[in-house]
This record gives sequence, structure tokens and C-alpha cells, in this order.
Amino acid sequence: MNNFCKIKDALEYIENHLDEPMSFKKLAQKFNFSPYYFHRMFSIIVGKTISAYIRDRRLQLACIALTTTNNPVTNIGLDCGYDSAQSFSRTFKQIYGISPSEYRKQGLIPLVLSVDEMILNFTNKLKGGIYMNPKIKQKDSLIIAGTSGDVRYIGTPEIWQNFESLSNKTPLVNKICETGYEVRTNVVTDGEEIEIVYTGNAVSNENVDAGYVLIKLPASKYIVFDVIIKAPDIEGGERDFMYDWLKSHQEYKERLFDGTRYLIASYDERYTGAVDGAIIEYWIPVEMK
Repeated sequence: MNNFCKIKDALEYIENHLDEPMSFKKLAQKFNFSPYYFHRMFSIIVGKTISAYIRDRRLQLACIALTTTNNPVTNIGLDCGYDSAQSFSRTFKQIYGISPSEYRKQGLIPLVLSVDEMILNFTNKLKGGIYMNPKIKQKDSLIIAGTSGDVRYIGTPEIWQNFESLSNKTPLVNKICETGYEVRTNVVTDGEEIEIVYTGNAVSNENVDAGYVLIKLPASKYIVFDVIIKAPDIEGGERDFMYDWLKSHQEYKERLFDGTRYLIASYDERYTGAVDGAIIEYWIPVEMK
């Protein structure tokens, strides 16, 4: 089961056990996560910590019961997982600013999202950015001319700097457009998985200066994500969560090229540098399951 689905299952489990004691460590163990990774993933997807989510969910149910039933306040608190009327009233007033009895008099009913609605919202949330309506698109084959590097020895920013220096010195005369491409490939060498990064521009043919490295990618369907970055970090958990999203898709799976995994980042006119609001378009190659 992939991590995205396990978070969904964890949310459903919490929903069905709100009247019971829960801790994030026990939840992590139940769904085979390390406590740290579970807490991190949960916070990213849901938008709050596990303890805060459980607290808020219990209080939301209490609000509904206060408004729609005549049950005593004490019973409502106990039914929603609090061990005493005092702890329920204290937490309720801390969050809502009024007592449960005062809330009941106002007759308010909170808007409570279902688990499915929260998971749907994940397609519009991401650490470091926001997914905006991921789509399946057909893309033509690409020839990218630029520079490359093994990320064990050189960082991605330096690979881009090398490309910029080279292109300033020896401009690409057959460049198709100004869009910059970053291709991340994972190859296995001597049993070790190595990530090689290519940066550059798309060109119309292979007639380029000998200083350039070429990578040729086939025509393919891609799942395309627009990611709004939050400066200064654009190397966060985006890729992990995009792949988790894909694993939950019913029709498509990741497509390899000659047994190699690759991901394309497209830096078009919407990318204005590593600043808030800049957009990077990510492509993951896919095929039908």
C-alpha cells in the first residue's frame, strides 16, 4: 500500500475511533510508518498536526451534537473522547472562545469536511507549493541540449550555472524556445541507484556544439503538475508526493524509458526565479495500467 493511501486509511481510522484514546506513535505503528515520517506526511496533507487534527475533529462533532441534540454537555464531551467534563469545557473554550453551553445557545453548525473531501483537497496542497489540477497530456519527443551532473558530486544549482555559462559562451542556434528543462533520471550502477540531472533547452536537432550534452526523450503521455513554489526551498517533498498521487490513480502507472525512471521539470515564462508565486511544471511519464 502506498503512503498516500495509508494516510487516507489513517484518517478513516481516526474518524471511526474519535471516542477512544489515540496517539500519533500508535497510529504510526498501526500503519507501518516511522513516527517522524508519519507526523510529517500527515501534517503536509491535512494541514495540521495529528494531535491538533484529532482535537479539532472531536470538537467539531461536539459542536454538531450541541446544536442538533438535547444531550447533556457532559455526555457529549465523554462521547467525543474527553475523559471529563472539565477537560472538554476547558479545551472547547480555548478553541472557540465560549463555553459549550453558550455555543449551544447560538445554534451554530460548523462546516465539517469528510475524509474524502480532505483527500481531494490534497491535490491542491503540497509542501513547498500547490498542485493545480494535475492533468494527463500527450507530449512530443524532446531533444534537450545542456549540461549534466551526478548529484552525489554536484548540486542541481551548479549544473544550471554550468549550462548558463556554456550557453552564454556558445549559444544554441537551433533552440526551439526559451523554456528551460531539468530532467532527473535514476540509473542503477553496480547495484547502486544514482541520480543524474540534465539541464538545458529543447533543440530542433542534434547539431550542437561538442560542449553540450544531449538527452533524447520519447513522445509520451505525462501526468502534469503545476507547482507554485514557496521561496526559498524548491527541493522539498514535491516529488515524493507527486509519485504518491500517481500511485493512487486508477488508470495510469509510471512509465520507464529503457528501464530508467525520469522526471521532467519545465521552467517556462511562469517561473520567475526561486520566489513566492513562481510556477514550475512537472511531468511524470505514464502509461495505462
